[in-house]
Amino acid sequence: METKKAFVLSGGSIKGTFQAGAIKAFLENGFKPEMIYGISVGSLNTTFLSHDAGKQNKPKEEIDWQLIGENLKKFWFENIQKPEDVAIKRGAVEIGWDALTKTFNGLLDTTPIQELVKKTIKMENLYNSPVSIKVGAVNIADGKIVYADPSFPNFLDYVLASTAIPIMMPGIKIGGNKNQLYMDGGIKDVAPLKQAIDSGATEIVVICCQSKDVGAEVFDSGNLLKLSERLMDIIVNEIVNNDIEWAEYFNKFLPEDGSVETNGPFAGYRKIKITVVRPAVPINLDLENFNSEDIQAIFESGYRTALEEIKK
Repeated sequence: METKKAFVLSGGSIKGTFQAGAIKAFLENGFKPEMIYGISVGSLNTTFLSHDAGKQNKPKEEIDWQLIGENLKKFWFENIQKPEDVAIKRGAVEIGWDALTKTFNGLLDTTPIQELVKKTIKMENLYNSPVSIKVGAVNIADGKIVYADPSFPNFLDYVLASTAIPIMMPGIKIGGNKNQLYMDGGIKDVAPLKQAIDSGATEIVVICCQSKDVGAEVFDSGNLLKLSERLMDIIVNEIVNNDIEWAEYFNKFLPEDGSVETNGPFAGYRKIKITVVRPAVPINLDLENFNSEDIQAIFESGYRTALEEIKK
């Protein structure tokens, strides 16, 4: 039976450094993804991996996935060291005026991360990549999620839109079209397991930035940025748990011997090996307050957590 390995990379904002660490561990241990599906920060990691594979892809040469894992680590460590590397906090007067004039465009200015993505990612390398990828973003007008791949016009707009956390960040107008406003795919889908399954994946490694329990947190509810981030944490945690539970439930009804189910609603599917990597406890990291040491420590936590899962 032909095997198709896939990464499914959840959303999680700046906590995506945990995910990057886990990715590195799997790549070092021989996992070679043919498909990658990402949401929010997972879409950034997805695009980086495919882009790096595309840079290497040459006739009769193998992709060095271990090197790609090392490059992903360098990308996080060198480029994401403080909040201003991702977004700049807007002033209260500016936010108030925008709200009054109905031109509200987020609590944060995400120009830094947008410029970093556009500087780092070249479409020709994505076109040359042997890895199939999709990133999820939500059309705010019709409420539908779109899973975009590099064949989509303005693909990088979808990647950036996938990371645009509601209220906190401005939406992304695809191709500059004001009628095509997209935002965080995590509004509807945090770990796109169904996309991977429907695409024929036979082995899936899903890497989440959220622990199973969202946990209690003491925060200033009068701080709109903190409140927005906390609400998204709660929503995203519930959605990702549902995504994983759905996949595990789906797997229960398929033949243990790996053969294709021939009857019922699961006809045409076979049992899939699904490995879930997630932190044991909530990651204490937010967009407003982190430094390079935090990024590195959480990365190493993701790396160690993945190694423990690999050894099972």
